Amino acid sequence: MIIALISAKDMDEVTLARQSYQLIHKDLGLEDQLEFGEGENEFDRLEEFLTKQVNHLLDHDLNRLLNALYRIDIPENQVKSLLQNSKQGEIAPNMAKAIIEREKQKVITRQQYQP
Repeated sequence: MIIALISAKDMDEVTLARQSYQLIHKDLGLEDQLEFGEGENEFDRLEEFLTKQVNHLLDHDLNRLLNALYRIDIPENQVKSLLQNSKQGEIAPNMAKAIIEREKQKVITRQQYQP
């Protein structure tokens, strides 16, 4: 059996962004929905949306956020570093980027091993 290696460049960016969003939505248990529009950068829109969600969780439900980061499989030392070393106002965007990056990796990995 030959497994083709797929990179983020090989997969359609729109598909990658939307599949990443689906994982994020499930893993964070989000109630709000993200509507992707035509002509937008999908990942920029996803990052903007997720930053707002993370900011809300930081302010109102830190335990839920930390549990979600654990389920998403973001290393504990990375989470601690983001919380301790990010400037005020940069924590949510930095966490959003880390979440998106991890979920993108999952989508790509799953695509590689699909029959």
